[in-house]
Amino acid sequence: MNYIYKFLKELRPYDQLNSKRIRLGSQEDGGYVMLDSGLEDIEVLYSYGVEDNSDFELMFCEKYQAIARLYDHTVDESPLKRDFFFFKKEGVGPKKTKYLDTIENHIKKNGDGEKKLILKMDVEGAEWDTFTHIPNSILSLFEQIVVEVHFFHSIPPHFVGDRLSPSKVEKKTHVIKKINNLFYLYHVHANNYDPLYYIDSFKLPNSMELTFVNKKYFQTPEYSKTIFPTEIDFPCYKSRKDLKLHFWPFYPGIIQHISDIVVQKGWTKWGKIVRLACENFSTKWKSLAVKLRLRRPTSYS
Repeated sequence: MNYIYKFLKELRPYDQLNSKRIRLGSQEDGGYVMLDSGLEDIEVLYSYGVEDNSDFELMFCEKYQAIARLYDHTVDESPLKRDFFFFKKEGVGPKKTKYLDTIENHIKKNGDGEKKLILKMDVEGAEWDTFTHIPNSILSLFEQIVVEVHFFHSIPPHFVGDRLSPSKVEKKTHVIKKINNLFYLYHVHANNYDPLYYIDSFKLPNSMELTFVNKKYFQTPEYSKTIFPTEIDFPCYKSRKDLKLHFWPFYPGIIQHISDIVVQKGWTKWGKIVRLACENFSTKWKSLAVKLRLRRPTSYS
């Protein structure tokens, strides 16, 4: 499963010394975590995939006095009406079609090429082709990118690993590597609507919210020691617990995790440390059971 390893390796998050996170949007699906730096300079938020929730765009524009250009070909109008919202019933894709256009064309038509830009995208799988074909010169215009990436292992509602062929995984690897050439992956959060998938010694979420930060913001990047999900993350599906990303490549390790608990809570939280050790053992047991075909490969933990 070397191709799985290569894919996951590209999803290892980075951090910047003394960086701070900020969450904008709903306290469920529709909220995103960003690096709290340089956002006050943003002039235009490009948002692809509006559907029935514009809380993120509203909070961002009100806080930073920006405008938002919203695109979605599946709805007739923005769910919220504001003077700083500019909605167009059009989707995004790798080329111009009847219902879609490219990010490059949108920026050119709007005359935004010299402005400070943020990109938000949640387009139910269309992100892979869109990012495959976007020129690096356009991609680099964005200060940060928040994107929900879909279908790592399966197409819902049947979680049978149908997206795990080498060709499909390698396409995703190419996209993440392309973004990583210009950005650092800063924040990761798994969408808990779909289960994790155990394969070989790895675990994969099916959909994730990823925050990429333009490399110019990181002077001394280092592998992240953050434990995901963080205190400002919320489950996308409120009726189910958040997916804990306590595994490689998102996890700095159980020693770092225990150290964080002791520093933040003290040794009085020994029960939490015991539960953490039990969770770690459970993960290894599930992985072995899947290899031996004693259990299904999907789980929400």
